[in-house]
Amino acid sequence: MEYKNGTSILDKGVYIIRNEEFKTMNEDDSLLARAVRRQNIIMKGQETPEITLNYNPEKNPIKDGIVKKTKDICRAKTPTILHYFTLLVLGLGTWGLLWCAFGEDWNWNGRWTRLAFVGGLAWAAGEAFQMCTSLPPLLAALVIGILARNFEFLDMREYTEIDAFLRRIYPVIILGKGSLAFDFKYIKKHWRLVSSLGVLPWTAEVLTLAVCMHVFLDFPWMWGLLLGSTYASVSFAVVMPAVQNSSGSSGNLSQNWNQLILTAGGTDTALSVGVFGVIHSFIMHEGDDTYRYIKAALALLVGVVVGVSWGTLAKFIPHSKDFYVAEMRLLFVLIGGLFTFFLSAKFGWGGTGGVAVLACNSTAANCWEKDGWKLNKNPASTAYRVMWSTLEPLVFAYSGTFFVIKAPLWNVMLIGLGILCICVVVRLTIAFFVCSKMTIRERFFVCCTWIPKSIVEAVLCPVAYNALVARGNYDENEMQYAEHFIWIIIQAILVTTPIGFLLTKHLGPFLLTEKQKKYDIDPET
Repeated sequence: MEYKNGTSILDKGVYIIRNEEFKTMNEDDSLLARAVRRQNIIMKGQETPEITLNYNPEKNPIKDGIVKKTKDICRAKTPTILHYFTLLVLGLGTWGLLWCAFGEDWNWNGRWTRLAFVGGLAWAAGEAFQMCTSLPPLLAALVIGILARNFEFLDMREYTEIDAFLRRIYPVIILGKGSLAFDFKYIKKHWRLVSSLGVLPWTAEVLTLAVCMHVFLDFPWMWGLLLGSTYASVSFAVVMPAVQNSSGSSGNLSQNWNQLILTAGGTDTALSVGVFGVIHSFIMHEGDDTYRYIKAALALLVGVVVGVSWGTLAKFIPHSKDFYVAEMRLLFVLIGGLFTFFLSAKFGWGGTGGVAVLACNSTAANCWEKDGWKLNKNPASTAYRVMWSTLEPLVFAYSGTFFVIKAPLWNVMLIGLGILCICVVVRLTIAFFVCSKMTIRERFFVCCTWIPKSIVEAVLCPVAYNALVARGNYDENEMQYAEHFIWIIIQAILVTTPIGFLLTKHLGPFLLTEKQKKYDIDPET
């Protein structure tokens, strides 16, 4: 129906379209085409038009998008939720089994249930803490242990035998896990850098700490060196994910950063475990002085010889074509490492076991590489990672229960904070000058990775205390040294771990970004 004013009505009160617009609009427009056809029908048959609008009041695009996004999130999170639910069911089932088998000690408030509960809570708190902050979960586990002790829920000093047993297992897993990734080709080519970065900052910090503890807290020299050998250990495992991300995102291939931090940090860790064992045996085990000095001089060398021999033997047994080669290789190095560590501790050769584990696993891994097993990407490495993920919350939670808040704590902690600043400055200064062939920014990156103290510190900090309790005949001064030892170590963990991790994570990509400089890339790195 057409009017004089140049309009056409299609459906009264719904559409009014000007005739001029029919000429200017695109004929291919589907809505317009349908409207024109409907008009022709109306003009011919005078039918009542039935216009169908493409609109459904029940459909809301915004609401549908939100619902779809929610469903996608739920679908993506379902495996994770079921993973944690499975672990919860397994944990409750294990507790129920132990309660049925052993009775009262495993009831809901039993002696052993508390021990297991703190470990489980430390793991859960660590997972939640890492999800919320991206910081290492070990910090939350350590705080859980401190709270459990000071709220009188759990005191590991009542479980000294269990704790001492676990602290002989922890180093085997820690050193074994890291050394399975050592690349002997890289170490051979860059041995000066690896050895100097692993040894010189460590030595400088040990001596600095021993002097500071003697001057400010009246520690005997041997106790100062014992503390220093633990305190100076760098926890390279804490920053390795950030190192990998930084080196990958920056494209800096001037150095194989993963291997440098891993091997130099592993050297540092082996020194800490080995020297601590030597000094600890010298202090705690009585005997002929000549024999004690011989043990101290030969402990590390004997560990290297034993470890390399056992690792070389792993090349030949089991046979690479054995159907169960993966399982048997894992058991061969794991049982060998545990046996060596416990045997050396039994006869007072502290330090030998830890060095032997590192030498054994690194030698075995490089031998297995020739059979097709990639370094750090093989069944043995996977098994060690699983074992460490199980033990890590226990290490830090149980170490935290030795941290007792009482009167002299704050004075010691204040002095300890000053000592920490001095030691870190000395350590990083030496590390900066050791890497003299690197650019300034690369040297600062190495310094960032050389800050954290956590894993070896948490493992070894209560060892002296447990040894004094087990020995029985100790004086009050020795017990005071052992308590101050624990306070100083835990303070260092809480301060340096987040600082080192965050600096490496956030400054790493910037510090490793190449600045108008081309490197000759070594295909081996």
